[in-house]
Amino acid sequence: MRKILLIEDRATRQEQFFNQTQIELNSYSDILDNMINEKYNNIIQKLKENTFDFKEYEVIICHKSAFKDDNITILKNIEKYCKDTHKVFILFSGGIDGNYYLEEDNYIFMELNSQRLYSENIELFLEDFRNGNIHPLILSYGTKWKINILLNILEKINLILDSEPKESILYKRFKSNSNIELIEKLDIDIYQVALDGRKISKDEMKKLRDSILESIKKMSV
Repeated sequence: MRKILLIEDRATRQEQFFNQTQIELNSYSDILDNMINEKYNNIIQKLKENTFDFKEYEVIICHKSAFKDDNITILKNIEKYCKDTHKVFILFSGGIDGNYYLEEDNYIFMELNSQRLYSENIELFLEDFRNGNIHPLILSYGTKWKINILLNILEKINLILDSEPKESILYKRFKSNSNIELIEKLDIDIYQVALDGRKISKDEMKKLRDSILESIKKMSV
């Protein structure tokens, strides 16, 4: 069975958040290995020796500074493993203010705040995973994750339209600044941009923007 690995060096942090939300992770033990307390002590030694077997895990979640003096080395090892095997790698920390998401070559990396991870969103993510899906952005945005992604993209497109003096820009630049590649994860119908060579015109940006806005309205009903 596919599983999720959660590595937390401070069990009291987890307990504090879950006392507020009344979340109980033990009910997800069939899909989640919650490495706290003695389990954390056991796994960290194997991670230091680089002998831990990640094979059964599809998602690896760990505190950004969980490994003390060996933190940089162990995080690099986990990152390399996830890239090589196309697994999801998620870091959390109280010092992370926003959400960072990267997806390339079937490798997904995400950073988010500890409070966001240990919110009701973690139950939604685990239930979704139990149903055979892996949508890490649920951890950031909850049930409205698709709408939130579209709203963020919509905001970025409007910013480009307002700030760009030219009538067209390189599509590569537009894609990078708008994060529209995230739309591919949403399984929704969106206007397909027509390019002029390698460039996208403002008219095409507006058509894409309007299509995204229409999808948001439909999803909000």
